[in-house]
Amino acid sequence: MGTVAVISEYNPFHNGHLYHLKKAREISKADSLIVIMNGNFVQRGEPALLDKWNRTRMALAGGADLVIELPLVYGIRSAEYFARGAVGILDKSNIVDSIVFGSELGKIEPLQEIARILIDKKRELQEKIQEELAGGKSFPLAREAALQSYLQANPDLASFSASELLEIISEPNNILAIEYLKSLRELTSAITPYTIKRIGSGYHDKKTEGKYASATAIRELVYRGELDNIKTYLPEEPYHVLIKAIEKGQAPAELEHFSLLLIASIRKFNTKELEKFAELDNGLERRVYREAHRTTDFKNLVRKIKTKAYTWTRIQRNLLHIFFDIKEEDFRLLDRYGPQYIRVLGVRKERTDLLSKLNKKAGLPVIINPAEFLREIDLESQDPLLKSLSYDILASDIYSLLYKNPACRQGNLDFTKALIKY
Repeated sequence: MGTVAVISEYNPFHNGHLYHLKKAREISKADSLIVIMNGNFVQRGEPALLDKWNRTRMALAGGADLVIELPLVYGIRSAEYFARGAVGILDKSNIVDSIVFGSELGKIEPLQEIARILIDKKRELQEKIQEELAGGKSFPLAREAALQSYLQANPDLASFSASELLEIISEPNNILAIEYLKSLRELTSAITPYTIKRIGSGYHDKKTEGKYASATAIRELVYRGELDNIKTYLPEEPYHVLIKAIEKGQAPAELEHFSLLLIASIRKFNTKELEKFAELDNGLERRVYREAHRTTDFKNLVRKIKTKAYTWTRIQRNLLHIFFDIKEEDFRLLDRYGPQYIRVLGVRKERTDLLSKLNKKAGLPVIINPAEFLREIDLESQDPLLKSLSYDILASDIYSLLYKNPACRQGNLDFTKALIKY
C-alpha cells in the first residue's frame, strides 16, 4: 500500500507508458499513482504535441490517479535540473513512498553506483570534465570520458568495468535515471526508487513495429496526418483524447507558428544581451544571433547553430530560454530556493481523497487555481513562487497561439481551466 510516482512527458501517451504505469503499481504494491508531467513545452526543447490539459486527460485515462505539472523552469533544462525539480516536488509532497522510472538497463544497482560516484567524487571528476570540454566535446561526452578515466584508475569503485560504463551512460533513459537517483541521494529522500527495463522502440527510434512505438515516431505520424496508423500504438482512451483534440483544432501544435514566434523573440536581442542567457557564451551567442537573422525555421536554425560541442537538444533548450526570456540570473534565483509549489492539473473522480491527502501533508503550497496566488503574470518578481508560476502561465499563453483553431488561441487559460476530473 502507499503512493508511487512516475515522471514523464506523455508526448503523447502510448502503450509503453501504459505498461510503465501498470508495472509501477505492480513493483511498488502501491494503491495510488501520481504522475508529474511537463507542461506545454518539453525537455528536448520544443512545444508538446498536445497541451498539458489534454495530456493530463491522457494520463488519467491511462491509469494515473493524480497529475502534477512540472514547472517550466525545470522542464526545459538539462536532465540534472529536470530531475532535481521533479524529485524535489515529489519529496515535498510528503505522500510519495516510491518512484518507478524506465531505463534501458533495467537494473537499479549500477545506476545507483554511478549516481554515488558522480556525487561523492564530483571534485575529482570536474577537472577532467573541463579538460574534455576544452577539447571540444559536448558535456555528455565529456562526462562519459571523465567517468571512464576515473573508473579505469579506480576499478574497485564499481561492480562494472569502464567499458560497461559507456554502454550504460550513453542511453537517454539511463542518464535520466541516474539524475533521479542523484537527486534522491542529495535530498536524503525517503522515497524508494525502482527501475523497469524500457520495452519496444528506442527513445529516438522512428521505426514502428508491433504495438510499441517511440513517442518520436508517433509524433511524426501525427504531424503527417497518418492518424489511422497510430491507433495500434496508443491505448484506446488516450487515442480518443488525441483525436478529439485534433478535431477541435487544438492539436498538433503548429510548429510553423512556433518557428516564427521563436525567431522574433531572438531577433529583439543583440549579441551582448544574448550573453545574459545560460550557456550562451564562447561564441555561441554570435552563432545564435547570426543564424536567427538568416532563417525562419526552428529546425533549420538549430541545424545551423549546432556543432559537435553542443547537442541538438541543448541548443533547442537554449533557444527556449531566449524565447521565454529566462536569463541566467533568473535560473540562479529560482535554483537557490528550489521548487515552490505543487500545481495539480487533474485527478480521477474516484480519487479525490488523494488530493485531500496531498493538501493536508504537502510541505509546499498546493495550487489548483493560480488566481489564488496572482492575478496576472509577474516575470520580474523576486518571489520565487510568483516568478516560477508566471513562467508556467506564460508558457500556456504562448502555446495557445499554436492551436490550429484560431478560436482556441485566447490567453489566461490557466486562470479559466478547471481542475480536470476524469
